[in-house]
Amino acid sequence: MKFKLYYIYIGTLLLLACSPTYNLQSHEDKVVAIQSSADSTSLAIIAPYQKAIEQEMNEVLTYTKYDLEKGRPQSTLGNFVTDLCLNYADAHMCVMNNGGLRTTINKGNITRGKLYELMPFENELVLLELDENDYLGLLNYICKRGGEPFSGIDITMTEERKIINHSVPVDFSKGEKVKVLTSDYLANGGDKMSFFQNKEQLKVGIKLRDAIIDYCTKTDTINMQLDGRIKIIENGK
Repeated sequence: MKFKLYYIYIGTLLLLACSPTYNLQSHEDKVVAIQSSADSTSLAIIAPYQKAIEQEMNEVLTYTKYDLEKGRPQSTLGNFVTDLCLNYADAHMCVMNNGGLRTTINKGNITRGKLYELMPFENELVLLELDENDYLGLLNYICKRGGEPFSGIDITMTEERKIINHSVPVDFSKGEKVKVLTSDYLANGGDKMSFFQNKEQLKVGIKLRDAIIDYCTKTDTINMQLDGRIKIIENGK
């Protein structure tokens, strides 16, 4: 038997139980064979925690009728995450990034552990308000990247990634602003989302991963499909 397996479970327990206050600078993994009664004693102490964590991570929260996959210009996984987030804040739209979604989810049961794989970060949901110029900056960003996960609006663009048409959820002529829900990482300019920087951030009070878990706990079946929220028109026609 190897010791490494138990070392990993201890780390997971601490992450679940505590809010992180330190940043990991480096780490080293070693596989240590059991060679003494002291090792056996350590494993005996760890075993109950291992079992409890395994049970929690293997808990089935919901079921998906289709594979939830990443992709561009839209994806079932991106649509799933951004759609559900709108249940947790008064926002016109939600935007995330493909890079932040760390795994795909196959058709079938969805466990708590799989959602930790999907969203291993401690990112919080935050709300920002964008004026017309910054809103157009966000839409151009989505188009130039060939699509990023978003919900609440529609976009039509050319094959050259230029906007043809888009939803306008507010009246900019009256000084209204678009309320955008996103992660604190992106709100602080992560992934080159500069149009979010220097904006007042309203914390929703829930982590992105916890919102996903909460939604799945309350939803019996996920039936997410592509819906044409972003369209690409050939040659601008």
